[in-house]
Amino acid sequence: MTIPHRKLLSLLALTGISLTHAPTAAAQAPAAPPVSAANQSARYAAAHDTLMRLAANVRREAEGRLAFFKTSQGSFGSVHRRVLGYASNKGAKVDYAGVATPAGIGLVEKITVKHRFGVELERVAFYDAKGRKILTERREDHILTRLELLEYAEGFNRPNSRWLMVHGGYLMHSAQRTLALATKKTFYYFQTLPAAE
Repeated sequence: MTIPHRKLLSLLALTGISLTHAPTAAAQAPAAPPVSAANQSARYAAAHDTLMRLAANVRREAEGRLAFFKTSQGSFGSVHRRVLGYASNKGAKVDYAGVATPAGIGLVEKITVKHRFGVELERVAFYDAKGRKILTERREDHILTRLELLEYAEGFNRPNSRWLMVHGGYLMHSAQRTLALATKKTFYYFQTLPAAE
């Protein structure tokens, strides 16, 4: 038994089957509403304040652990210099590369300053009590150009949250739950420019 063409099309329409191409995912998903400049500025300001507060906490904690430092200068009249800050804890001796040192001595802060083409480049890195790098700052002529902060969940050596801010009003926050299969979510924030007059 053959079904006439017109009846076949009406049957297919009733059952929801289409002979045309399936719409793409972009056509199916509703378009995200545009973010207004005022809303974008507010989102950036909130994320920026959160990051600055976290960075201040890292610096404060590092200052509390800092006990002594070592400095080195580049050879042959170089203007390159480095300062390494360490924590000290009067405890049992621990062997590092054949040298017995008090337990708890670990790198807290590392500052490197270089001069290139008349510009002072400074990089500061902070480490937690487990020796993990948690905050990195870069400055050019004392202007902050890049800041990266890593957060670790208790008992994990892999960061589950990463903040990155670069000069010009750009900020990114990437976060993942502690579960290995959890989805990583990344958020971007932009500082909008003032309206031209």
